Amino acid sequence: MAKGLKGIIRLHKWQVDEKRRQITDMEVMRNGLQAKLEKLNTDLEREKEDLAKSKVVNINYASYASAVMKRRENIEASITEVNVSIENMKDELSEAFKELKKYEIVEQRALEREKFEQKKREQERLDEISINMYRVNAKRNSN
Repeated sequence: MAKGLKGIIRLHKWQVDEKRRQITDMEVMRNGLQAKLEKLNTDLEREKEDLAKSKVVNINYASYASAVMKRRENIEASITEVNVSIENMKDELSEAFKELKKYEIVEQRALEREKFEQKKREQERLDEISINMYRVNAKRNSN
């Protein structure tokens, strides 16, 4: 089998693995963003509860809540972008995997052809040995 085909397969396996790593990295990033969003929401709820318990009106709460809402919008937008990127990468991974499989099938067929040719040569060798043995035995018997 051609060494070039093995190299191509190795390259495509690396590309598939790299795409998987990229997807994993993006999923980790998304999880981190979701954790930040949850913490932000938790902090906002805690501030609301503290404000409700307090007898003093806190005029800073409105600006705090506004900043939290803006931050939440930014994080949600980032999560959406990451999700789109993950979906695109999954499509790329699927294509890379199809390409890899194509070359692996070519490799498998080449190996099967090699085995067939080897068996054919072996059978031809055995047939030649049998013919030679028949000739030797026929020659002995005719003498």
